Amino acid sequence: MMRAASLLALALPVIGLGGLWAWTESWSREGTDWDVPVAGYDPRDLLRGHYIEFTYDWAGDDLSGASPDAFCIEGEAPEIARIVARDDVESCAHFARADYGSVYGGAGLQRGRLYVPQTQARELEDKLRDPDLRGIVTVRQRIDGRILPQSIRFEELTEEERLERERQREEERRRSVPDIMVAPD
Repeated sequence: MMRAASLLALALPVIGLGGLWAWTESWSREGTDWDVPVAGYDPRDLLRGHYIEFTYDWAGDDLSGASPDAFCIEGEAPEIARIVARDDVESCAHFARADYGSVYGGAGLQRGRLYVPQTQARELEDKLRDPDLRGIVTVRQRIDGRILPQSIRFEELTEEERLERERQREEERRRSVPDIMVAPD
């Protein structure tokens, strides 16, 4: 009797941990996966491990000004037609909500972080810097509205996209160079 009680006392924590692991594993797989273009930077931080930090390039409403707490995702997964910032997001089929407990807090709908194996960090860094490639992050939009990055892949830009990217770079260069006023003779 004493031996059975000892075995049960040892087995209960293991069973409990196994059940908790199974529940969190199942919970992490729930949600809808979406593909979101990104702009990347800072692929590693040696103090915290290896990751790629990026800025989401959501289609639709411009999120660069204010930092919305939530928005609706419209489209057929995994393709996003557009996002719409609005207050009543619970009424839309797929809503995203900022996770204030995450690394980015309220800016978590604008920025993300994907942890990658150390062996892939350099390759991914090179691809993110390649002007002819666009990074696409697959995110899982969970039923509670949280957005969780899952993976990243790269696609070649079309000729139109390359020209648009070059136009934007040229515009940024012109804005960063101050106008030089020349005094008349």
